[in-house]
Amino acid sequence: MSNQTYKSKTQEAAEDVFFGQIVIIWARWFLIAAGAVISLWSANEVDQLILAILTLTVLMGTNFFVHGRYMTGKPVNKFLLLVANLMDVTIITLLVALWNGQMGLESDFFILYYPILLAWALVFPPAITILFSLVTLVIYAAVCLLAMDPLVMFDNLAGLQMLTSRLITLGAMAGLGTYYYRRQRDSLRKMLAQPTLVAFK
Repeated sequence: MSNQTYKSKTQEAAEDVFFGQIVIIWARWFLIAAGAVISLWSANEVDQLILAILTLTVLMGTNFFVHGRYMTGKPVNKFLLLVANLMDVTIITLLVALWNGQMGLESDFFILYYPILLAWALVFPPAITILFSLVTLVIYAAVCLLAMDPLVMFDNLAGLQMLTSRLITLGAMAGLGTYYYRRQRDSLRKMLAQPTLVAFK
């Protein structure tokens, strides 16, 4: 019984990654589109424009590869999805930390965390989602705090309140995705547990 349960949970996790992979793919397309609009709109120098184009090209190439594998019935595995999402978080964080003098709380690139956290929560189990979300929130908070002037950091109540509200909404996005994930999985288990109904004409 335990082996059957373990096999069932393992199979469920594999199915979630397979069928939910398209969610991550489209979330990354949204991230690329939104990142293109923000970066191209706010670029003030040619060097910034070149950097934005190169970064978007890397993201597009990676997502074309993942999307192409999915369309041909050979989706990438969980490890490659993890690497792709970590790369997304890294790029977003670098943009938040370094882009065009608008660093930390002044950066609009933080909105790109939302689709990544939601897509991750809809595909991966809650335990992995919580860990991934906590790491993302800690990194973003650290970048914002480091961008503040240390001498006035704790006197800047408005900035700290803004950071807190953003962390709450980012965490809520991951929480809603996890809740939906669990509800869908529980509904599927209940449906499969019911006896088969035979329809008579």
